[in-house]
Amino acid sequence: MKRWKNRLGALVRWPSLVTDAMWTMSAKIFIQISQLATFIIAARVLESAEFGLFAYVAAVVALLVIFAEGGWCEFVMKMREDADRLDQIASVAVFAGLCATALGLCFAIVLGLVFHLPGVAALVVLFSLWLLLTPFSAVCDGVFVATGRLRQQAIVRIVAEACGMGVAVAGLLFGCNILALVAGRLTTQIVSVVLFTAILRWVPKIHLHTVFLRELLEFSRHIVANRLIIYVRSYSGTLVVGSVLGLTEAGYYRAAERVVAAFSEVVGEPARMLAWVVLRRVAVRGADDGEATRRIGTAATKFVVLLMAVSAPVYIGLALMSGSLVQIALGDAWAPAAFLVTLLSIKQVLLIPGYVTEPILSLSGTIRKMPPAILVNSLVSLAFMFALSPFGMVAAAAGQCAAAVFSFAISAHLQSRYGEVSWTRVLRGCAHPAIALLAMIVVVVLLGSVAAGSAMSGLSTNLLQMLAGAIIYLGTLAGLQRLDGGSVPIFAIVRKAQKT
Repeated sequence: MKRWKNRLGALVRWPSLVTDAMWTMSAKIFIQISQLATFIIAARVLESAEFGLFAYVAAVVALLVIFAEGGWCEFVMKMREDADRLDQIASVAVFAGLCATALGLCFAIVLGLVFHLPGVAALVVLFSLWLLLTPFSAVCDGVFVATGRLRQQAIVRIVAEACGMGVAVAGLLFGCNILALVAGRLTTQIVSVVLFTAILRWVPKIHLHTVFLRELLEFSRHIVANRLIIYVRSYSGTLVVGSVLGLTEAGYYRAAERVVAAFSEVVGEPARMLAWVVLRRVAVRGADDGEATRRIGTAATKFVVLLMAVSAPVYIGLALMSGSLVQIALGDAWAPAAFLVTLLSIKQVLLIPGYVTEPILSLSGTIRKMPPAILVNSLVSLAFMFALSPFGMVAAAAGQCAAAVFSFAISAHLQSRYGEVSWTRVLRGCAHPAIALLAMIVVVVLLGSVAAGSAMSGLSTNLLQMLAGAIIYLGTLAGLQRLDGGSVPIFAIVRKAQKT
């Protein structure tokens, strides 16, 4: 009887879990759309040097955020419910926020009084105030996740992001320039903290014990180390280009990165989630007969082919239409960013297989190989950036393509050695998608050439290119499938992935 009650309870809870997941996904989509809309408006209003200054300062502040947040959110999510410990974590977060804010304000004073840069100093002051609330907001996030309040968390994020977007857009339109962007972030953080504390009805008691602090810092150092590695990969381009070439070039480079990131987030996150779902199911089935790694390798081989076939046309299409897309979205003033978008899109094609490396290594029990690989990839990327940035931002972007080739080789090595992925079969399986991709490129380029001599608008041309390119790509794949008598794996992979 008890067993049936448990099953009934699980069935009752299941719709709630699905609803919570949908709310979380909706919040992420809303945040991405609002941030992209704010970015496009900012690009229309700001000069490239202004945007470069904002991007440069934001990249420096992001480094302080890593230390200020310190992994407090993750510690809350991993520990059992304990009010006293939670208060101590909040105490550390508040202290970290105060330290980060004090450091930022000192830097602002130096900029204003010593270097006579009042505008930059004001920007740093607003960022410093934002830093004050960020660590405590992260703790509240952890509480909402740990207690299963995902729906409430999503609603708070949507409301806060909407308020922040409203302030940022209004500030941009009324001439506040880059200060409006930071004011928007600060508004988002204030609304988040106010709503979080109101919903939780929690004001932490500030106190701390030495024994617990040691435990917390021991956990924190691993989180901080991993985030520092990711930070190097994410912000090295903006920082190095801004330091070597100037803020105008940094603005162009960051704008190009943001355009490509908008597509990468759409492709990358679903790819990672699907990889985890598909490969985990295979691993669970393979655990019964002791062949989990081999089964994971077989499934991952097919999944990588499918992922390349689906993702590569997106990035190649972006590379081909970068000029008109940048002109439509950002305006003529951002034309120098178009070729950077092309190069960074090509870089993303080379990084596609890396989306499945983490689930492969995790499920095969060799995840310890992941951090050293990420570190090496980051150092190689940084080395190319330092070496080629003096020759211009195009050379810097080309260097990132070269670094992506190295990252591609590392991913292939890890997957084949520790996950039994057959890269011979992957390359063979990608042959027909590659032919279809070439056919798509020819059609897109020809349509672009024809439209250039006609009265068609840029948006109409892009829509026609996307539609024709998709039809030619899928049609070519289908034709090759028929000609090869069904031996081409791409459609079989789709069917097997759905069954899995």
